[in-house]
Amino acid sequence: MATKTLTVAVCISNEVVLSDFVQPIEILANINETHNPLTGDPVDVPFQVVFDYLAPTLDPIVSIAGPASATFNPTKTYAEGMAMQYDILWVPAGPRLHSATLMDRTPKEELDFIRAQAPNAKYILSVCSGAIQLAMAGVLSGKRATTNKAFYNLITEAPGNAKDIKWVPKARWVVDGNVWTSSGVSAGSDMALAFLEHLAGAKLARQVRNIVEIPEVSSGDDVFAGVHGLV
Repeated sequence: MATKTLTVAVCISNEVVLSDFVQPIEILANINETHNPLTGDPVDVPFQVVFDYLAPTLDPIVSIAGPASATFNPTKTYAEGMAMQYDILWVPAGPRLHSATLMDRTPKEELDFIRAQAPNAKYILSVCSGAIQLAMAGVLSGKRATTNKAFYNLITEAPGNAKDIKWVPKARWVVDGNVWTSSGVSAGSDMALAFLEHLAGAKLARQVRNIVEIPEVSSGDDVFAGVHGLV
């Protein structure tokens, strides 16, 4: 029987937070390594995952840390990605809100892509302030969601947010239907391991967790909500 393939669109632009997708995607890529002796006993997963990294252009993406940090090469433009339907959208934090107006600065191409893909995507996931892209694209309307607690008030009150988003102030990650949102940076890897378990089962997730050495937490384990005065 042919192996099913799940396609993943990683939605990036300049000022992206690399940590919001590099480690989580490496975690998910272990679906393709289920018979690697390093992961332990073989796990039968009837599908594989392939990744595209989409950006407004194919120019190297400069991260939030600036040009002195690492850059990232996209594999497709958003215009090229529109030619197909992706199974999974992964949305890391992008440009910060405008310092004076607090308006979202996500490139139009990215929002248009998310807006077009979301209705037929199997899963949509954001990390950190990637939730603002989902909010601005209309994906979070009527849903529960969370985001980075350091910027929680700025993000949840940003102009253009749908008024019916049910923001959760204390959560490591939140699942509402097929939409998964996480708190800041490292929470993206916690969510990725939970999502890996959801897709491929607890055995593989446990094997991968033991290799990458990320302690297990629950979706409600959020010490940073208290640190930032949200609870």
